[in-house]
Amino acid sequence: MQDYSVIIADMKASRQLKERERYEWQLILKSAIVQINEQFSESIEAPFMITKGDEFQGVLKDLSQVNKVVLHFERLVYPLVLRFGVGYGPIQKMGSKIPIEMDGPAFHRANAALLFAKKKKISVRFDTRDPEFDQWINTIYRLISSIKKRWSEITYKRYWKYKELHTLKRVAESERVSSQAIWDSIHHSGATDVLDAERSLNEMLRLTLPDTGR
Repeated sequence: MQDYSVIIADMKASRQLKERERYEWQLILKSAIVQINEQFSESIEAPFMITKGDEFQGVLKDLSQVNKVVLHFERLVYPLVLRFGVGYGPIQKMGSKIPIEMDGPAFHRANAALLFAKKKKISVRFDTRDPEFDQWINTIYRLISSIKKRWSEITYKRYWKYKELHTLKRVAESERVSSQAIWDSIHHSGATDVLDAERSLNEMLRLTLPDTGR
């Protein structure tokens, strides 16, 4: 039986939003889901969709694109904060290609991971039933999150632009500031460390196969 990656997520503190604000953010979230389903279509087993309230879920064919999907959601809905539970393992499709008509250990693990993330107020939690793998991944995510919590809006924008344009010079030209100003912003905020950690995460998820124990 093949193993899959189930991602279940929801909006942080959505119940504290006013009715109009919540409605507007739900529209933004729906737009983000459409974009994710299009951009990652080749990696998706069951498309992302809102399942209840502000919770949404989807299924990826493996672990390799999980971090990229999480980071893309983060950018699309900023400054809204999402929490993610990621479960890895077998699923039962029951003849359907939509997540709400699927079940299995990967879904149970993703749901447990999301509940843990909400309880501990962290952004991302993995549950693959491989203790060593989960410890590596979850530790890196906690460290990344602790750095990002200190970022301003301009730091986020420069971090995203650097990921997109790849050089300080191009980012500086796009903002009409000096390359040194961009370097200072990215370096002093810890964004360079975050970028290194994200690259390591992507490699780990691409190359490592957890022992799920099924």
